[in-house]
Parts: sequence; structure tokens; C-alpha cells
Amino acid sequence: MSLRPRNPNELLRGFSLLEVVMASSLAAIALVGSLALLRDGMIASRTIDQRQMMTTYAVSKLEEQLALVAANWTSGTVVGDFAADGNPSIRYIAFRSDAESDGGLTDRLMHVQVTTYTDEDGDDALDADEKRCVFRTKVGRFATYESLATP
Repeated sequence: MSLRPRNPNELLRGFSLLEVVMASSLAAIALVGSLALLRDGMIASRTIDQRQMMTTYAVSKLEEQLALVAANWTSGTVVGDFAADGNPSIRYIAFRSDAESDGGLTDRLMHVQVTTYTDEDGDDALDADEKRCVFRTKVGRFATYESLATP
């Protein structure tokens, strides 16, 4: 049994130009689609990470404000950023009020709201088109809170 080709021209036979062009086109189409999918996935991942960071910071600031209210029952607004954590573009607004117009009850119920947002234009102000995360709650004024908060 011989391993030699039956026809000597079979060794010289290859792919035609049309076959090469078609195969390259199919590979290019698949590559473009997969690169677009990869790009969209990276953008979505970055957005999810940023939103989770804003949520974590909002909860942290809300807990901080609740402790402040429980300790000394003060109204006020605090603004700042998280530059110390390496995120200067994420800013916050913390608002505390027991006024009835803000949803509280004078000396009985405090409305506490924390908003974190990405300051995309760097103007230190919350604009309508900037991403934000808002948490709000109310806390009652109890002697137990105040006695536990003061040494």
C-alpha cells in the first residue's frame, strides 16, 4: 500500500481565493461581535461597581447620621466627598431635620436622608443628570438612645 497521492497534482491543490476571503469574512464578523460584547460587559461592570460603591457609602453615612441624631438630636446638613478613600468624584449630602415640613415631628421624630452621587462635571453640586443613591429613614427621640450615646 503506497502513501503517495494517486494524482501528482493533489499535492499542489490548495484553497481558492474565494474560500480564503469567505473564511476571513466569517472570522472577522465573529470577532467584531465578540469584541462589542466584551466592551459592553466592561462598561456594565464599571457602572455596577460605581453604583455599589455609592450604595455602600450612603449606608455608611446614614448610620453615622443616625448615631449623631441618637446622641444629641441636632438638625443640619452636611456635605462632603470620599477623597480620603480614593473616590473624590463620589460626593454626599446628609440631611437631618425634625421639622414637620421635612417629614419629622418637632423634638419627637427626626427625618434623616443621605444622598451619594457621582460628581461627573466636578462642580461640587448634584445635577439632574448625575447618578445618585438616596437612603432615608426616620428615628424617634427616646431617652434610652440619649443615655446610651452619652458616657
